[in-house]
Amino acid sequence: MFALLGDIQFDLIGYFDGFESTFGANYAEHGLIHGKPRLQRVGDNLDEIRVALSFHFKYCDPEAELLKLRTALAARQAMALVFGNGDYKGWFVLTTVEATSKQTDASGTVMALEANITLREFAGDKKRPLNPPAVKPKVPPVAAKAVARAPSAVKSAANTVRKIVQQGVAYANQARTAIRIATDTVQAAKRLTHDPAGALEQIGGIVGDLQRASGPLAKIGSALAPLAESIPDAVSVIRSSSTALGSIRAAQHSLASANFGNITQVLDTTLSNLTNATDAFSNAEPAISRLAARVITRAD
Repeated sequence: MFALLGDIQFDLIGYFDGFESTFGANYAEHGLIHGKPRLQRVGDNLDEIRVALSFHFKYCDPEAELLKLRTALAARQAMALVFGNGDYKGWFVLTTVEATSKQTDASGTVMALEANITLREFAGDKKRPLNPPAVKPKVPPVAAKAVARAPSAVKSAANTVRKIVQQGVAYANQARTAIRIATDTVQAAKRLTHDPAGALEQIGGIVGDLQRASGPLAKIGSALAPLAESIPDAVSVIRSSSTALGSIRAAQHSLASANFGNITQVLDTTLSNLTNATDAFSNAEPAISRLAARVITRAD
């Protein structure tokens, strides 16, 4: 994960394409009868961030991602921007969303889309400033000193938990992306059912996509198992990944019997299994997001 803007997750590998920041100060100009004008600093300008996003059907649903952006724009609410390294940038509002469809299929479904969004800093009321996303209340000075004197073993354990969560979330994101790609590949192959030979040629690619999905899914359980007793969200993700893995293996079994006579039925069965895997991950989305937030905000 690259950053969180409110509840919106930006993935550096999958979605991020460009990032620009603008910072400035405002000066009032006072004209003089003789000589050049004088400048007087009034204050700082609002920070502005522009992000260029690229969505492609190979790794996501472009229209669904655009809908997330439009929903955030319509909400008209300030959202906290926190980077993956824990760096809190402040509160921002989404002011513009520009989208350009780059590719569609014959039925008009968007397959590739580019979007540019603009974020402007939300200063708020100086008397009641917005605080960073709170993970825990402020620690009193005495308690803070106690934490500072905590044994290195305790600090090491906290770092270990964070690394475990980070690895589990990474596997979940890898599997989710691979399932999306496999689903899109199967849907493309189904359009070729009038050409069985052409549809069969897609089987190799689908098998590869399923392998890329099953690998991370199989690792999620062992990665998050140490946290099963202490973090309920880890249990939810483990269960959902196990269900998704079962659906992926069922799809792999179905593809093994594909031939000219049953290619249509095999693709239908495979798509149904992939839909089940997607549904399993959809049920785990809240838990995955909360685990991802733990990585960013260090809430371990």
